[in-house]
Amino acid sequence: MSDKDRAEVFDQLRRVITWEIEAQVGMHRPIEQLPAMIADTLLDFFDIALKPGAQPPAE
Repeated sequence: MSDKDRAEVFDQLRRVITWEIEAQVGMHRPIEQLPAMIADTLLDFFDIALKPGAQPPAE
């Protein structure tokens, strides 16, 4: 992925995350619910997969 393409994806992710946070703040959601809601929204907008060998943080 080129730097230009990466910057475009970054901007799109930023906009979607901002949109979801603003929507949930208006609903007065508890902060601990936001990660799941943001993850669900990202899956609605983007094709997402872990990179080979990537390990997400433990909960």
